Amino acid sequence: MTLSVLDIPVIETDRLILRGWREGDVPAIRELVMNEEATRFIGGTSKYWQPFRTLCMFIGHWHFRGFSFFAVEEKASGECIGWCGPWKPDGWPDNELGYALRKSSWGKGYATEAAKASLRFAYGSLGWTTAISCIDADNHGSQGVAKHLGATLEAKDVEVTDFRCDVWRHLPPQQFMEQFA
Repeated sequence: MTLSVLDIPVIETDRLILRGWREGDVPAIRELVMNEEATRFIGGTSKYWQPFRTLCMFIGHWHFRGFSFFAVEEKASGECIGWCGPWKPDGWPDNELGYALRKSSWGKGYATEAAKASLRFAYGSLGWTTAISCIDADNHGSQGVAKHLGATLEAKDVEVTDFRCDVWRHLPPQQFMEQFA
């Protein structure tokens, strides 16, 4: 039998740690995905058993693609508060920067902080030359995060596998790195 170990990087920002997933993160993700308001724009609430499978999917994406969502940990509390990172499942229109945080972590600038670090990773370590964020037309919070990172609305009402969204185009690597060094 051969076991593989994923080498998921750890990225630290002023207030956050972006890291690989732990089984102990399941309760935090359960809180996120069972909250109606927090999941309104990411497919709706999940059943109690689904967060474990969601984390397994994120880990599988690391295995298949060499990147995926990081667990976002708040340094001050040591708690997992959500996910953020590079993402591109089969059928996606382009490399995506995605993020979702527990409702209790909203309004603190964490999504922007995590997204900035994740995009820096995608451009610098993965060699991405382009990135988008797929954002629901009514998700003004995520639109604000994209705008803070310099993204612009590229297309409205785009079909992406089993949902529709607006596509926000992030700055190209050199421009992003210069602006957000």
